[in-house]
Amino acid sequence: MTDIPFHRRLTGWRIAGWSAAAALLGLPAIAMQFTREVNWTAGDFVVAAAILLLTGLAAEGGLRLARSWPHLIGFALATFAAFFTVWSNLAVGIIGDEGSPVNMGFFAVLALGLLAAATGRFRPRAMLAITGTMSASQILLGLFALVLMPGHAVEWAVLAGFSLLWGGAALAFRQHALHARAQA
Repeated sequence: MTDIPFHRRLTGWRIAGWSAAAALLGLPAIAMQFTREVNWTAGDFVVAAAILLLTGLAAEGGLRLARSWPHLIGFALATFAAFFTVWSNLAVGIIGDEGSPVNMGFFAVLALGLLAAATGRFRPRAMLAITGTMSASQILLGLFALVLMPGHAVEWAVLAGFSLLWGGAALAFRQHALHARAQA
């Protein structure tokens, strides 16, 4: 069983994940039938579908690249952190409103992280460095907000949560790299 790749061993979970994404997309449509507080436009559904599709494709990619459980956990945490960053930033903005310069910084950090990961071919040591940097960037963006947006509240608990997700991914990639080195 250990010779079977992760993406083959976890087929049921993959089906459940894609089904959950579809159900999540359907929730606002159902809620709109019962309350006026949920009022999504067609554009909202398109953006949500795009975010869920990209998240699902990232999860599938991580699943195919993973060579151990810590490696898979690293990809899963990084994917979740990226999804949650985009979702929360588009929904309400992490610091200030959606268009604030610091919130644009969260998107820039994600884009640079993805570019660096692709350049490093998603290798564990590269992912360790990238996700570790992403972890630190969350707190740095909070500090930038204090300077760039005086008077705005910085949600340090939210930033710490993002930082912990990225840091957890970094630790998982580190664990995989240590295990792979010991096996060599």
